[in-house]
Amino acid sequence: MPRLSSPEPPSPQPPHPLAAVLIAQLRERDDARVMDFGCGQRRNTAALRAAGLDVFSLDDERAGDAAAIATIPDRFDAVLATHALLHGTPKGIAERIDAIAGLLHPGGVFAATFASIRDARYGRGERIADQTFAPSEGDERGVAHAYYDEPRLRAVLGAYFTVVSLEERGVDGVAGRWAHPTTPLRGAVHWFVNASKRPAPQ
Repeated sequence: MPRLSSPEPPSPQPPHPLAAVLIAQLRERDDARVMDFGCGQRRNTAALRAAGLDVFSLDDERAGDAAAIATIPDRFDAVLATHALLHGTPKGIAERIDAIAGLLHPGGVFAATFASIRDARYGRGERIADQTFAPSEGDERGVAHAYYDEPRLRAVLGAYFTVVSLEERGVDGVAGRWAHPTTPLRGAVHWFVNASKRPAPQ
């Protein structure tokens, strides 16, 4: 079966900091296969390919559908998700993490961002589910965002991954500007996750 591919896109802005971390991790792996999960305008795809990595870009629509993710035939050495797992309910995000884990080789790298309860938007707008709110105004009006504290995030990752590093960072100047063209972020805080898929139990 032929491998999935996607065309080389323009890069509208600098890549996410996690893209640089992933490039450093895979520097010695010239055959590494990487998925840019929820690629947006593909700023990370461009950086990963410029570093010589073999990249498949999964668009935001498919990245939001766990069933669609599970049908992807390729397997990957790393998955980078810098915004696609910010949106949705905890249940839906957990289902997508499950599908991502199924795409990674044992030992594969999972680099991702998740929304923190220290984000200024936490608790604002319409409550959709536990620790999940949809803004009532702005560019992401009506879009559910799930927020995590450290124990809760470690719990959802722990089903499949060993957490290598976990850090909270302000991201007002990092998040993709295409998602916030009229209402720039103020006080946005994300978890930066770097994790390794555990081998299947023997």
